[in-house]
Amino acid sequence: MTGFTDEEREHIREELHRAGRELFAQFGLERTRIRDLTEEVGIGTSTFYRFFDSKEALYLSILVRERERFAEELDAELAEASGVRAEVRRTIEYFLEELSSNPLYYRLLLDDEIRTLHRQLPDEVVEEHHRAAMTTGDDRIDRWTSEPSFRADDPEEVQALFRLLGFTIAAREELFEPADAVDLYERSNELLVDAVVDGLFVD
Repeated sequence: MTGFTDEEREHIREELHRAGRELFAQFGLERTRIRDLTEEVGIGTSTFYRFFDSKEALYLSILVRERERFAEELDAELAEASGVRAEVRRTIEYFLEELSSNPLYYRLLLDDEIRTLHRQLPDEVVEEHHRAAMTTGDDRIDRWTSEPSFRADDPEEVQALFRLLGFTIAAREELFEPADAVDLYERSNELLVDAVVDGLFVD
C-alpha cells in the first residue's frame, strides 16, 4: 500500500477500528455509513477502501478483535476458579455481563446484525467467522462435558444454551427497565444462573 508509512497505515487502521466500534455500537451496522466512518477518522472514502472492502468487512474485523479480547479476559477470570462448577458459573456470569455492557455483542445477537452481514459479505467469510466464534472456548466446554458430574454431553447443546441465556438481556431492556424494575431483574437473574448451574450438574 503506497502513499503511507507503516506507522501511518497502522494509525489509520486503528482509528478505523476505534471509529467503527463507536459508531456501530451507537447506530448499528445498517445506519452507519462509510462517510460517517471517514469523517470521524479524517480520511477520504478512497483511503477507506485501501484498508477495507466495505463497512461490513470493517465490522467483521472489529468483531474478531472483540472475540479475542473476550476470550483472553475470560481466561484471566477463570484462572482462580476452584473447580468445574465454579468455572461454569463464572463463565455464564461473565458472558451475561459482557453482553449487557457491550453494544456490539448485543446488536449482533439481539438485533440480528448477523443477517446484515450475510447479505453483504460472501457466505464463506461469514460462515468462517461464525465457526470461529462458536469454537471460542471449545476446549473448555469439551472439558466440561467430559466431567462425569456434568449433565450435558453435547458441546453444541452447551453453546446453544449460552445463546439462549443471552436473550435474557433483551428481557431487561424491553420488560424490566420500562417498568423500573431493574433490581427485580438482577435478583431474578441470579436465581436463573443458580438454577442453570444446579441443573447442569448431577448432585
